[in-house]
Amino acid sequence: MKKIFTSKSFYKLLTLELLAACSFLVLSGCSADKSQPNVELIQDMMESPAIKPQEFDASSPNNSGMRVPPEGTQPQGFEPYKYVTDIEGAAKNNNPFSNQYTEEVLKTGLKYYTIHCAVCHGVKGEGGEKMSVAETMALKPPPMTSDKIKGWTDGQIYHVITMGQGVMGPYASHIPAKYRWQVVNYIRHLQGKGN
Repeated sequence: MKKIFTSKSFYKLLTLELLAACSFLVLSGCSADKSQPNVELIQDMMESPAIKPQEFDASSPNNSGMRVPPEGTQPQGFEPYKYVTDIEGAAKNNNPFSNQYTEEVLKTGLKYYTIHCAVCHGVKGEGGEKMSVAETMALKPPPMTSDKIKGWTDGQIYHVITMGQGVMGPYASHIPAKYRWQVVNYIRHLQGKGN
């Protein structure tokens, strides 16, 4: 009589059956019915435990969930500001929105100016001298409509927004780079440029 199964074919068949059984188990954890929770075969696989920055973490060296990013890393899409110490270069920095006083550009500039700048420099750029909040300030913020700031280049205004000046801190982390030039255009609009 001829052998139907050899030991090799038996093990192949057994392997296929085990793979099918494992696949069935794995896929049975997923439900087509979204109102039913999935079966977690491996704990914390679907929702890994998150650690908040100020939370205690026994596994870290200093028991803090806060981590210092590795040296030399940058956030995705981040472009470093190249005129950090080069003020003359910053003054020559070209405004990609120069002479573009469209409604869209001015609305964006108005939005970020109102949120971040108007508190100290005034809604109309009148400066701290004419604002009640300025009574508590040792140094009054200058008016955006002054001859001094009118004489600045767009690059200088952009540089001050990015790096800060005097008692004004940097706003690079508050106003995204792509909107800072629109704030510059809005300041120019307050100064009477554009329509």
